[in-house]
Amino acid sequence: MKTASLKIASVMSLAMTLAASPSAHAQTTEIKARHAESVTIHGHRIALMAEAGVVPVASKPGHDDATAGYISYVRSDAGGQADTRPVLFVFNGGPGAASAYLNMGALGPVRAHVPQDPTKPIPASATLEPNTETPLDIADLVFLDPPGTGFSSLSASADARFYHSVAGDADAVAQLARNWLAAHGRSKAPIYILGESYGTIRAAAMVDALHTQDAALNIRGVVLLGQALNMIETSQRPDNVVTYPVALPTLAAIACYHHKRAAPCTPQGSASEAKAYEPTYLDALYAGQNLPAAQREAVAAKLAALTGISSAYYLAHDLRISKEKFRVELLRTEGKVLGRYDARYTAPRAANAGEVVGPDAFSAVSNLYGKAISEQLTQMGIKDTADYKVIVPVEDDWSYGAGDSPFNDWPFMARLEKAMAAKPGMRLFVGTGYYDLTTTIGAADYLFAQSGLAPAQYRNERYTAGHVGYSDDTSWHKLMTDLRTFITADSAR
Repeated sequence: MKTASLKIASVMSLAMTLAASPSAHAQTTEIKARHAESVTIHGHRIALMAEAGVVPVASKPGHDDATAGYISYVRSDAGGQADTRPVLFVFNGGPGAASAYLNMGALGPVRAHVPQDPTKPIPASATLEPNTETPLDIADLVFLDPPGTGFSSLSASADARFYHSVAGDADAVAQLARNWLAAHGRSKAPIYILGESYGTIRAAAMVDALHTQDAALNIRGVVLLGQALNMIETSQRPDNVVTYPVALPTLAAIACYHHKRAAPCTPQGSASEAKAYEPTYLDALYAGQNLPAAQREAVAAKLAALTGISSAYYLAHDLRISKEKFRVELLRTEGKVLGRYDARYTAPRAANAGEVVGPDAFSAVSNLYGKAISEQLTQMGIKDTADYKVIVPVEDDWSYGAGDSPFNDWPFMARLEKAMAAKPGMRLFVGTGYYDLTTTIGAADYLFAQSGLAPAQYRNERYTAGHVGYSDDTSWHKLMTDLRTFITADSAR
């Protein structure tokens, strides 16, 4: 793996303790490494202090039974901006994933560059390059690793039911964030929270947890990449008719990308065309068996034209196709299966391919970021890089907080809206990839359509990539520009 040419002024590994805020129970931070470096951003060289550490967290007051970890990058030449310079807390999802993907793929001072042609073989490792578009010139970055991931751990006596739940996981990460802020003298700084995939649910819950732990914290914005806040509404249970129109723009964009729609077409234009058809499609699904035959055939023909799946298939399957089945069917005649996380990528179709097909064609790309973090940790002076856990499968069930009653709710967006109403200046950013078959562009549109947020309170952006939008260079450039605009908009008001 090619190493980025960052200028390292000094490297040292140490263990030290830092006092937590007076309002928290006694906590100490174990610093695994610190090192000074510099990076050039848009032609300007800035100095940074990189640091990795772990912090004790508790499932109940006074009972430290786990640790949570972080890797932070703080601008060291910003002088006198402790109360005004933003802090961006960043994490991936899983649940059970460390923050290595966003660190190495998008935001950190070193970026793992992955191949751009989805048809080419995936190499064993990525090339590491200086990240000339990292937002470190405008905000300090703190990558958070939930208990059990990264260098963190769960003790033998840890309350697994607490840490393996939306509320407990967010509470632990909020404890970590507060400890970092207090230890670095940044408790008054503007705070932004960025989560990806399941991390979008954590981000929403973390806003509540931070407010409960310290209502004085200055939370200014939340960034959700591949949002899953409304997944209970958009999950494809067979009789959930809303979910099929919601997914339609993504299917149309993918069909165009793979040349399964009539030319000329563009993925963006295809998505827009499909979105315009959503009300008609929903009406047809709602009518069910009462839909007249001629109307049913017309709907099937339109769906075929949009998605590249034959009208005969739609007529045989009640005018619907799941996202998973679409992966199998679109390129069936070519013997290929679409990637779930990025449908530009394909894999050979197994003879016994069913409703759920794996492993995912995009997984090899994601794995490159996990491998890249080891070299970055080595550059920071950490010797035990193998101890850094990039992904840890959760062995027991994850609790989403509402039990199994059909009358329960999972109001992740409602909780976030409530927090935003209490903090009028707080804003929301959602970014989604056109080729993402997990968290779709339609689901993001539906999220805002059903919310009470005013347009000035949010941004809903799209990228010509998949679930990991920053794997595509064009989308990564746009994401960095969008994120920079989102954060700096506060100072412009």
